[in-house]
Amino acid sequence: MSNLFFGYIPGTSPIHSLDPRTKIISVMVASIIIFNSGSFREMALIGAVFLVLFSMSRISYRAPLSAVRPMMIFLIIIFLMQLFLTGETILFSLAGFNATLEGLQAGLLLTWRFVYLLLFASILTATTAPSMLTVAIERMLRHLPLERAGISSFDLATMMSLSIHFFPLLYEHFGHLRDAQMSRGLDLKKNPLRTIYSLSVPMMKIAFRSAGEVSLAMESRCYQGVNRTSLFEPRMQRMDFAALLGFALIMGSIVLLA
Repeated sequence: MSNLFFGYIPGTSPIHSLDPRTKIISVMVASIIIFNSGSFREMALIGAVFLVLFSMSRISYRAPLSAVRPMMIFLIIIFLMQLFLTGETILFSLAGFNATLEGLQAGLLLTWRFVYLLLFASILTATTAPSMLTVAIERMLRHLPLERAGISSFDLATMMSLSIHFFPLLYEHFGHLRDAQMSRGLDLKKNPLRTIYSLSVPMMKIAFRSAGEVSLAMESRCYQGVNRTSLFEPRMQRMDFAALLGFALIMGSIVLLA
């Protein structure tokens, strides 16, 4: 399952055939709507849109689940902070902290938003090849005056693509590291602080070593972030404009109806 963590799944679905820029812009639109949604009704309608897109993408249900699963601890922390630190209407007390009704609602909505962001992003990465994603990001950034800041659109697109590509790789390394530490007698539930130390320090070393190896590989192939050509040249078709317009109208309608 680890290789499904924001990984690409080849396919021939309608979502796969769309231009990567269409999917990137759609995810950006969805993110704006998700973060501006303030009711459970809006979130339910957004969930219905995701289910339609997920069924059209024809990817395994494990892809969106694998995107949410590693973030569960982060999501639980966000929910608990909202539950115990927001509002005044007390529901119950635990260890001296009061859980409130307003905190429960705010925690559910905020956690729900992050889950939706992960789910929509998982459809983007599962239906778009990393090379196409890099080209699409570069094309979208090409017209921005990035050179004034000392960076080219090629460099920025490469960095974003490598960051996305590193997610499944680091997650796979984390699984191997966790299994290795458990085989040495580490109890993940007995001592959380020792577990965090035992996993975080080697994990940082693995991350820096992987980044160094990628850097050496790019230098050995004479990588230069200017005047690069691409084997894949994305082109926006009528279907892309129709899909983008339809998605924007649907998401805008959710805001108006809710």
